[in-house]
Amino acid sequence: MVCPYSQAVQRSPRMQRSTPRIPSFEQSLNQTGLAQRQPIERNAPLARLYEDALHYEPGTAISSTGALIARSGAKTGRSPRDKRVAEEASTVDDVWWGPVNKKLSEESFAVNAQTALDYLNTRDRLYVFDGFAGWDTRYRIKVRV
Repeated sequence: MVCPYSQAVQRSPRMQRSTPRIPSFEQSLNQTGLAQRQPIERNAPLARLYEDALHYEPGTAISSTGALIARSGAKTGRSPRDKRVAEEASTVDDVWWGPVNKKLSEESFAVNAQTALDYLNTRDRLYVFDGFAGWDTRYRIKVRV
């Protein structure tokens, strides 16, 4: 199984591979397997995100500086040692494998992807953000989260 998310990555012109196109929003939703019964907020303005957080998430507030305060649960951080990258054709030669970039089999990726999809299908609302990874315009890639 090829990781579907790797197909949507645009690569730097310096890389010797062709640059795949990022699918349209509707195409990417059809590829995910989302039930699509819940509303999906796409690129919602900041004010809308604040309003929704204050309305739907218990314990949220706005600080004196305007920052949104929210509880993220028992695990409040991400450990760099928990990072996994699916080992498949598009990553095997381009990733520096080691203690930070640990290999994840395609089978394990498929199980984790299905678990995440099952969870998303239980949510009342979903949010999608289209943006970039990387600051330098010569090397940044488009991402959809």
